Amino acid sequence: MDENLKITVIGLLTLVFGTVLASVLASLGITNIIPGLLSFLVAAIIVVTAFTFRDHHLASKH
Repeated sequence: MDENLKITVIGLLTLVFGTVLASVLASLGITNIIPGLLSFLVAAIIVVTAFTFRDHHLASKH
């Protein structure tokens, strides 16, 4: 995968998952800014970890 496309997809998925996590926190009544921002940090960690795992997994097959 092209590096620019990979960065774009990581950013898009982080935005989507972070928004979902932030909305879940808001529905639970947690409306402070810090937990909302932390949900995006957690989403970024999940997405980057998934891409790293996928890259290592694909590299080991070839």
